[in-house]
Amino acid sequence: MTQAQTARPRMPLDNMLFGATLALVAIGLLMVCDASFPQSLDSAKMGHDAFFFGKRQVVGVIVGLAAMFTMMRFGYWKLRDHALGMMAVGMALLALVWFPHIGVRENNAARWVHLGLTFQPSEIAKLTLIIYIAALLSRPDCKIRHLTEGLGAPLIITGLYLILIEREPDLGTAVVLFLAVMTQLYQGGARKRHIVLVCLASLLGMLVIGFLFKHRTDRIWIYLHPEQDTEGIGYQIHHARLAVGSGGLFGMGWGQGREKYFLPQANSDFIFATMGEELGLLGVLPILTLFALIAWRGCVIARRTKDRFGQLLAVGITSLISWQALINISVVIGLIPATGVPLPFISLGSTSLVFLLVGIGLLLNIAQHPTPPVQPMRERR
Repeated sequence: MTQAQTARPRMPLDNMLFGATLALVAIGLLMVCDASFPQSLDSAKMGHDAFFFGKRQVVGVIVGLAAMFTMMRFGYWKLRDHALGMMAVGMALLALVWFPHIGVRENNAARWVHLGLTFQPSEIAKLTLIIYIAALLSRPDCKIRHLTEGLGAPLIITGLYLILIEREPDLGTAVVLFLAVMTQLYQGGARKRHIVLVCLASLLGMLVIGFLFKHRTDRIWIYLHPEQDTEGIGYQIHHARLAVGSGGLFGMGWGQGREKYFLPQANSDFIFATMGEELGLLGVLPILTLFALIAWRGCVIARRTKDRFGQLLAVGITSLISWQALINISVVIGLIPATGVPLPFISLGSTSLVFLLVGIGLLLNIAQHPTPPVQPMRERR
């Protein structure tokens, strides 16, 4: 038995979320150009072009904004019927990094895939898993408060995703995705003691994995003893702290930073160090406020949404962005051990930028449709 769709009025655009996102994208483009030119000017492979990385980021901005506007016009509720297939595609893409002539290895990591163009599957997979979890938890027959019957399926699928991402190896992205899914499960009604149990078991597993691999034990060691080996494994952390510390209250001025000449990832994972050095505390506070604004608007959108799938999707997307920003900044200022997580909307990386903007497009879509059109009744998978 079916029921015709009933149109619902479209709510106004969430200007605060939209404006904060555009502001961060613009700041990111400027900071990528600023933090990249020492590296690209010295590279014959990059044609000694000071704007080599900036041009690449512009392409990501254009594609990402086009994707964002497309998702703003696409009925987010339609994703629920395709969530299972999207989850399978995300998992398949994660597995492709190990296929010869398809997976791309760089710096002893297999995080990229070349299928006509090179991209990072984990950035796509994060969003597909969030969509799948939202669809699964929004099913009327989901027993979310039951550990095995309700949490079993989402935890198994999430575990498979996390293993594939961690083995790239990319523990930082795996941690971000884990925290986002736990936030979704909590918002979906899972018992607190079940969430705590899963988090403790995962923490234990992460510690075991950490001590099995020397590069991770080295990161923990240098985190505990930052003054040692500043020319070896602690080199990047040392210069990041120098950058943030030397920025002081007012900073050295945009383009005047020194540590970007030494930081190997000054335009990606450690771009916040360059920002801290050049903009100072007063300069980065407005940027932190923009991230806080996105988190706040995401929570407001989730709370106002009457559709359970839309609510859980909004929570997942907001959590992905918020946890990723928090972890990146915490690494740079030395609160947690180093892990490779880019700063959302700001760090160099077209794949990350495009799919972050896809997520924002979905958030804006949910905000405009707090009560989506009535859908035909059909069997949910």
